[in-house]
Amino acid sequence: MVKKRHSLVRLHQLYARNYLRLSSLVPAEVAEGARWHLHLSSSIELGLKLVEQTKYTQVIEIQRWLPATNWLQIPSISVRLYHDARMAEVLSGQQISQLLPVYDWQTAQSVFAKDRYQANLFLAEILECLAPKRLQSLMAAVKE
Repeated sequence: MVKKRHSLVRLHQLYARNYLRLSSLVPAEVAEGARWHLHLSSSIELGLKLVEQTKYTQVIEIQRWLPATNWLQIPSISVRLYHDARMAEVLSGQQISQLLPVYDWQTAQSVFAKDRYQANLFLAEILECLAPKRLQSLMAAVKE
Protein backbone atom coordinates (compact mmCIF):
# COMPACT_ATOMS: atom_id res chain seq x y z
CA MET A 1 0.00 0.00 0.00
CA VAL A 2 1.35 3.42 -0.95
CA LYS A 3 1.24 6.02 1.80
CA LYS A 4 -0.20 9.35 0.68
CA ARG A 5 2.04 12.20 1.85
CA HIS A 6 1.03 15.80 2.05
CA SER A 7 3.19 17.89 -0.21
CA LEU A 8 5.53 20.40 1.36
CA VAL A 9 4.51 22.81 -1.41
CA ARG A 10 0.83 22.51 -0.41
CA LEU A 11 1.74 23.07 3.23
CA HIS A 12 3.75 26.21 2.40
CA GLN A 13 0.90 27.52 0.24
CA LEU A 14 -1.41 27.09 3.21
CA TYR A 15 1.10 28.89 5.47
CA ALA A 16 1.27 31.79 2.99
CA ARG A 17 -2.51 32.04 2.66
CA ASN A 18 -2.91 32.02 6.45
CA TYR A 19 -0.26 34.75 6.75
CA LEU A 20 -2.07 37.05 4.33
CA ARG A 21 -5.38 36.60 6.11
CA LEU A 22 -4.06 36.85 9.67
CA SER A 23 -1.63 39.73 9.11
CA SER A 24 -4.51 41.91 7.89
CA LEU A 25 -6.18 41.42 11.30
CA VAL A 26 -3.12 42.51 13.31
CA PRO A 27 -2.84 46.27 13.96
CA ALA A 28 0.24 47.95 12.47
CA GLU A 29 1.47 49.32 15.80
CA VAL A 30 0.86 46.70 18.46
CA ALA A 31 2.85 46.02 21.62
CA GLU A 32 3.59 42.65 23.15
CA GLY A 33 0.73 41.65 25.45
CA ALA A 34 -1.82 43.78 23.57
CA ARG A 35 -5.32 42.39 23.09
CA TRP A 36 -7.99 43.18 20.54
CA HIS A 37 -11.23 41.54 19.53
CA LEU A 38 -13.53 41.03 16.56
CA HIS A 39 -17.30 40.76 16.73
CA LEU A 40 -18.66 38.27 14.22
CA SER A 41 -22.21 38.55 15.55
CA SER A 42 -23.96 39.51 18.75
CA SER A 43 -23.08 36.12 20.25
CA ILE A 44 -19.71 35.34 18.62
CA GLU A 45 -16.58 37.28 19.55
CA LEU A 46 -12.95 36.32 18.92
CA GLY A 47 -10.08 37.69 20.94
CA LEU A 48 -6.55 38.06 19.65
CA LYS A 49 -3.49 38.59 21.82
CA LEU A 50 0.10 39.34 20.83
CA VAL A 51 2.01 36.86 23.01
CA GLU A 52 5.53 37.39 21.62
CA GLN A 53 7.16 39.79 19.21
CA THR A 54 10.64 39.65 17.71
CA LYS A 55 12.21 41.40 14.75
CA TYR A 56 10.89 38.89 12.19
CA THR A 57 8.13 36.97 14.02
CA GLN A 58 5.01 37.42 16.12
CA VAL A 59 3.07 34.85 18.12
CA ILE A 60 -0.68 35.49 18.16
CA GLU A 61 -3.15 33.66 20.37
CA ILE A 62 -6.70 33.44 19.00
CA GLN A 63 -9.53 32.66 21.44
CA ARG A 64 -13.28 32.50 21.30
CA TRP A 65 -14.40 34.87 24.04
CA LEU A 66 -17.08 33.39 26.24
CA PRO A 67 -18.60 34.36 29.57
CA ALA A 68 -16.43 33.13 32.45
CA THR A 69 -17.29 29.59 33.51
CA ASN A 70 -15.53 26.96 35.59
CA TRP A 71 -16.71 23.98 33.55
CA LEU A 72 -15.89 25.14 30.00
CA GLN A 73 -12.42 25.38 28.53
CA ILE A 74 -12.07 28.40 26.24
CA PRO A 75 -11.03 27.26 22.75
CA SER A 76 -7.71 28.79 21.65
CA ILE A 77 -4.98 28.39 19.05
CA SER A 78 -1.44 29.86 18.94
CA VAL A 79 0.01 30.96 15.62
CA ARG A 80 3.49 32.21 14.71
CA LEU A 81 3.71 34.81 11.93
CA TYR A 82 7.02 34.77 10.03
CA HIS A 83 7.19 38.25 8.48
CA ASP A 84 10.38 37.61 6.50
CA ALA A 85 8.99 34.42 4.90
CA ARG A 86 5.38 35.72 4.86
CA MET A 87 4.04 32.53 6.45
CA ALA A 88 1.84 31.71 9.46
CA GLU A 89 2.12 28.37 11.24
CA VAL A 90 -0.01 26.83 14.00
CA LEU A 91 2.14 26.21 17.06
CA SER A 92 -0.41 24.77 19.44
CA GLY A 93 -4.12 24.43 19.92
CA GLN A 94 -6.68 22.98 22.27
CA GLN A 95 -6.00 19.35 21.31
CA ILE A 96 -2.48 19.96 19.97
CA SER A 97 0.54 20.72 22.10
CA GLN A 98 3.66 21.97 20.39
CA LEU A 99 3.65 20.56 16.87
CA LEU A 100 7.09 19.19 16.12
CA PRO A 101 8.95 19.65 12.83
CA VAL A 102 8.11 17.24 10.01
CA TYR A 103 10.88 14.79 9.13
CA ASP A 104 11.13 12.13 6.42
CA TRP A 105 11.81 9.46 9.04
CA GLN A 106 9.46 8.41 11.82
CA THR A 107 10.35 8.64 15.48
CA ALA A 108 8.32 7.84 18.55
CA GLN A 109 7.67 11.53 19.23
CA SER A 110 7.25 12.87 15.70
CA VAL A 111 3.95 14.35 14.61
CA PHE A 112 2.67 13.23 11.24
CA ALA A 113 2.66 15.74 8.39
CA LYS A 114 -1.07 15.18 8.01
CA ASP A 115 -1.65 16.40 11.59
CA ARG A 116 0.31 19.58 10.92
CA TYR A 117 -1.57 20.16 7.68
CA GLN A 118 -4.96 19.59 9.35
CA ALA A 119 -4.15 22.03 12.18
CA ASN A 120 -3.18 24.72 9.68
CA LEU A 121 -6.23 23.95 7.54
CA PHE A 122 -8.38 24.52 10.64
CA LEU A 123 -6.72 27.93 11.07
CA ALA A 124 -7.46 28.70 7.40
CA GLU A 125 -11.15 27.95 8.00
CA ILE A 126 -11.24 30.26 11.03
CA LEU A 127 -9.54 33.03 9.06
CA GLU A 128 -11.96 32.54 6.16
CA CYS A 129 -14.75 33.45 8.57
CA LEU A 130 -12.82 36.59 9.52
CA ALA A 131 -12.20 37.73 5.94
CA PRO A 132 -13.03 41.46 5.54
CA LYS A 133 -15.80 40.81 3.03
CA ARG A 134 -17.36 38.30 5.40
CA LEU A 135 -17.05 40.76 8.30
CA GLN A 136 -18.67 43.54 6.24
CA SER A 137 -21.57 41.30 5.27
CA LEU A 138 -22.04 40.23 8.88
CA MET A 139 -21.96 43.85 10.04
CA ALA A 140 -24.57 44.74 7.40
CA ALA A 141 -26.76 41.84 8.57
CA VAL A 142 -26.49 43.04 12.18
CA LYS A 143 -27.45 46.62 11.23
CA GLU A 144 -30.58 45.49 9.34
